[in-house]
Amino acid sequence: MQTDKTIEREIQDRFFDLITNQKENKTSNAFKVYQKLVFYRYEEIIKSTFVQFIKNISERELENSIYEFFKNPPKTEFVWKIANDYIKFVKKLKLFHDRKYLYELLYFDWIEVEIYMKEYKLKENDFSWDSYYCLSKSARVKKFQYDIINANHKEKRENYLIIYYDFNTDEVLFREINQFIYVLIKKMKYSTLESTLNEICKENEIEFNEAKEILQEPLKELIQNRALALN
Repeated sequence: MQTDKTIEREIQDRFFDLITNQKENKTSNAFKVYQKLVFYRYEEIIKSTFVQFIKNISERELENSIYEFFKNPPKTEFVWKIANDYIKFVKKLKLFHDRKYLYELLYFDWIEVEIYMKEYKLKENDFSWDSYYCLSKSARVKKFQYDIINANHKEKRENYLIIYYDFNTDEVLFREINQFIYVLIKKMKYSTLESTLNEICKENEIEFNEAKEILQEPLKELIQNRALALN
């Protein structure tokens, strides 16, 4: 017996078949109306999500990408997640491979939405060099090849960001970090914070106590802001 959800899925699939199948009668009024309705809905989602990305492509490029996109409609049941499927689609088809900074702009715009839309539980999060930490569920770290954070989108500059939800201001914050902290965050969940730092210092011939003194305040701040969480 079909459930309501299955029936709804079949209706939706048929709807997309009607507007995307090349064998349909494209001269029919129904086809044109449905196609326009879906196009405007997708356009609304993409424009509201990818604010910076939209500023860097033409209207024709956007229009063409959307029409191609809904030929293979996303399966997500959440409207806000359609934007993520759009990213996967344009990267798979290499639609902007001549301007790879656009892919980083897409991520930059999307990750703010993804982090903001999820729910999180507040937990105690005290700083201690003897504790195990990991990247919080409300945070991401990302290596960029272009200077997106400073709006120099076309300028190549290797940089590292930690992006996290600020529970005090109800905002998603983007903060540049150095490569050392980036590597530390990537490795920290496997041992105590102090042990992880010591390991990285030995690998890179860095004086441990000096590094510990320099990094204590920025790490403490990230932990207090719940960008890093007890593991």
